[in-house]
Formats: sequence, structure tokens, C-alpha cells
Amino acid sequence: MPVFAAYTLVFVRDMQRAVAFYRDALGMTVRMATPAWSELEIAGATVALHSGREGNAAQEIPLGFKVLNIDAVANAVVDAGGFIHAPKRQAQGEPAIVKAGDPDGNVFFLSEGPGA
Repeated sequence: MPVFAAYTLVFVRDMQRAVAFYRDALGMTVRMATPAWSELEIAGATVALHSGREGNAAQEIPLGFKVLNIDAVANAVVDAGGFIHAPKRQAQGEPAIVKAGDPDGNVFFLSEGPGA
């Protein structure tokens, strides 16, 4: 199975503030923190924070899957009737991320990273 972890993705405007909030207010453990991508864990669940949030409107929290080979999994999504909406390679040192969807149009994200 190509998926080895799942996470909830939250877009944020200020990464340092967001990491501090989830760590301090909710007691989450910071597993990694960079200006563009941070991962926090609580009760076996992961919340991934991604920079680039704009505006003040509330957001719907999408589902994400962490994979070892993002290109292979993206191809498998398409092969199974889904779609790739917005492939995006991050800056050097940041994980690759792809916005994808299922056959019903439900959007989710794939990110590439090392295995557990």
C-alpha cells in the first residue's frame, strides 16, 4: 500500500504563530517545523500546517495522505478515475504536494516524504 500516514491539512497565514497555538493551546507535539510546512501530532493523529493562507474566511479542512512516491500515487489516482488538480513542487527541502480529487470531485492532498 503506497499510503503510510494520513494528516489533516490546515492553511495558515503565520506559521510560527500557528505552530505555537497548536502546541501551546492543544498540547500537540511538534514533529517538524519549517516556514512552509509543519507537522504536529496528538493522540496518533497528525495536523499539517501549510503557509499561504489568504483572507479571513473560515476554511474547510481537507484530507491529506503522505506517500513515498508522489508521482506514482498521482498516476494511480488518475488511473482509478480521480484527477490531479494542481501539481506543485515545493522549494528545495520542502515536501512535494499535489492537490488531487476522487471521482466525485472530493478534493484531497498528497505529499511526499520519507517512510516511518
